[in-house]
Amino acid sequence: MTESASVMHKHHFFDTIWARLIAALVAIGGIALFIATNQAILFGSDTEMAGAGNGGYQQCLDERLAAVENLAREAGFTVKQKQLAEIRAAETCRELTASQ
Repeated sequence: MTESASVMHKHHFFDTIWARLIAALVAIGGIALFIATNQAILFGSDTEMAGAGNGGYQQCLDERLAAVENLAREAGFTVKQKQLAEIRAAETCRELTASQ
C-alpha cells in the first residue's frame, strides 16, 4: 500500500455522537422555551382571543365617541359633522384593533 492510500482520517468532535446529542438537546430546549413563553398564543381558545379583540375595540370606541361628544359640544358641530366624526372614530378603532 502506498502512503497516500493509508492516510489516517482524524475524527473531529463535530463528527461524534456527542456533538449530535448536544445539538438535539439544544433544539429541544429551544422548542420548549418557545412553547413556555407563548402558551397563551399557542393554546388560547378562539373565543378568548375573539373576546379580547372585541373588548379592545369596544373600549377604543367608547373613548373616541366620548371625545367626539365633547368636541362636538365645545366646537358646535352640526349633526352631519358629528355623524362623520363618529364614523371616523369607528373606522379608526377597527383599524387599531385589527392590527393587534
